[in-house]
Amino acid sequence: MSDEKHDRGGEIELSALRPRGLPLLKPLYGLPPYKYTNDVVLMIAYEAEEAAIREVLPRELEPLAGNTVAMCFFLCPDVTGMGAHNFTMPCIPVRYGDYTGQFVPYLYTSTDASLACYREIQGWPAVLGETLVTEEGGLVHARVVRGGCEVMSATARVGGEAITTLDFLPIILYKEIPSFDGQGCDAACFITSTSLLTNLNFKAGSGELRFSDECDEPITRLKPLKITAALYGTLDDLYPETVRILKDLK
Repeated sequence: MSDEKHDRGGEIELSALRPRGLPLLKPLYGLPPYKYTNDVVLMIAYEAEEAAIREVLPRELEPLAGNTVAMCFFLCPDVTGMGAHNFTMPCIPVRYGDYTGQFVPYLYTSTDASLACYREIQGWPAVLGETLVTEEGGLVHARVVRGGCEVMSATARVGGEAITTLDFLPIILYKEIPSFDGQGCDAACFITSTSLLTNLNFKAGSGELRFSDECDEPITRLKPLKITAALYGTLDDLYPETVRILKDLK
């Protein structure tokens, strides 16, 4: 083999200004933004104990009055860059200084592509778990299973006039990438993002949410004291519509 071929190196060109994704020859997921089409969503809004909410919040975030949590169950049949998957997350209305958003302390998602994408790009706190949602005659059932154990289940009875507009607070996330020596972080920052939601078609009603006592999952701290609302329906989502760093902690 000639010296010229030894010096030529590999065929893949890398650039920090033009990310390729990993693995290099077949990236696990595509680059943002992501278009979600015809998502099925169940949201159970409830009041939780203030101490339980503070237990899952960073010190920089203050829960809003009412100690509200919105547990959101999503079926996502068509997502660009990630493919079909499902996920569940609690959203907690909070204040960061004079900025208001909703913090997500946990997220259960069903595929390796969505898990890696949510965690690596923006710091969604994702672990593997399966979300199931079914509806018949206005009665909705949802459950989340992780490692063969049911983490939570929900039921809702919805009906009445269609709801086509909803107000959603911006998402606040903490993105962290530890360094190899375990003594610090390559990245540590609060990030906020918004979604462009379209084609909303929801109905409202009442619901229940139950956590399992058999699973050792931190999310079970957020037990409901009082259910305040349930929403069920479909939407399309372009995410992120906007994104910015709130604070760099490095």
